Amino acid sequence: MAQETELGGYQLVGRLAVGGMAEVYQAKARSSTQKSPGEPDDIVIKRLLPSYRNDAAWVKQFVDEAKLTVRLRHANIVRTYRCFKAGMDYLMVQELVSGRTLQYMQDAFKQAGATIPASASTYIGICLLRALDYVHRAKVGDGGGTIVHRDINPSNILLSVAGDVKLTDFGVAEVEGVTRGDSGALRGTISYMAPEAVLGQMVDHRADLFSAGIILWELFAGERLFAGNSEMEMMHKVRDGRVPNVQKLNPEIPDQGAAIVRKALQPDRGARFQTAAEFAKVLEILARRNSWPVSVDALKPLLGG
Repeated sequence: MAQETELGGYQLVGRLAVGGMAEVYQAKARSSTQKSPGEPDDIVIKRLLPSYRNDAAWVKQFVDEAKLTVRLRHANIVRTYRCFKAGMDYLMVQELVSGRTLQYMQDAFKQAGATIPASASTYIGICLLRALDYVHRAKVGDGGGTIVHRDINPSNILLSVAGDVKLTDFGVAEVEGVTRGDSGALRGTISYMAPEAVLGQMVDHRADLFSAGIILWELFAGERLFAGNSEMEMMHKVRDGRVPNVQKLNPEIPDQGAAIVRKALQPDRGARFQTAAEFAKVLEILARRNSWPVSVDALKPLLGG
């Protein structure tokens, strides 16, 4: 089969990733491409995998993601410009972020026997929480429901070469009061789920904050929190909620940093941070008390600066 060179009027540069229900390409607009207002020439095309395009449920999930994300405009969220159908293909045009996923950076540091500096980890956490604050406050739908991302994990956080931190992949997001899929169904990445999600209970925005807490704990510790050899093993670990003191793994983490992740990872959602803004605020205080920059300067160790 010949390699594709064009999709929806865009010239394909190369495939970036494939997984779940979609594949992602870097692409470039041609002179004849009908772009949306403000759309740059260099973009990303997300395509629903051909094996799913005749399945109404998968098509709806893909289109719903596009309809949701095209409304989100925030510096820490990957922008979606439009969604359209070209022939048999369902396509989403998104912002091109030149860089790596947070998961890639964590793996690279671990392989080098190092831990991402606490200053950089804190700034990444602040940026993620700023994105979540915007998402959770963005009321959508007829009833003005709250958005829950439901898949906050390091593979869905992009770090650009310029130092931007951006949240992406709203494929399993839901709007409060509008359930996607079966009620109580597991949606997201098990090792980054909140206990209530693993137990099949109704979730709200605080499940996203628990996921952010896992990411921050792992950045501080340089280790996975809820790792396991099977999904069932990981589910049991999340459900039991046993979180080691991060300072035992990384003594350089300040007491305040350890206390922050401890609160973020409380099994009882009422005992956690109640909003992303509250969570971000304590991280900003942590950074100031330790003279860590709350800017792209904090990411210099990751950017080669």
